[in-house]
Amino acid sequence: MIEGMDAPDVPAEFTAALDLVRSLWTEGRHEGVPERLVAWAMMVEAVDRLAALHGPIATAGLLDKLGRVVLDTPPGAGPGLYQ
Repeated sequence: MIEGMDAPDVPAEFTAALDLVRSLWTEGRHEGVPERLVAWAMMVEAVDRLAALHGPIATAGLLDKLGRVVLDTPPGAGPGLYQ
């Protein structure tokens, strides 16, 4: 997904950021937090931060693009497909 974004450049720290987010999934599992709740919390926080950083119109456009990619993805595709 990241290749398809209109972002000018993908920062070198992107991999480190992904590692950080993925570690939260592991921590949530160890704490007994259901995965779906971690996913919703991350989504809400991400949309809120993106809207604050880039504005609601740009964020809505990104979410629209993400929605199209998700709908075009074959069922059962592995994790990491949207990067």
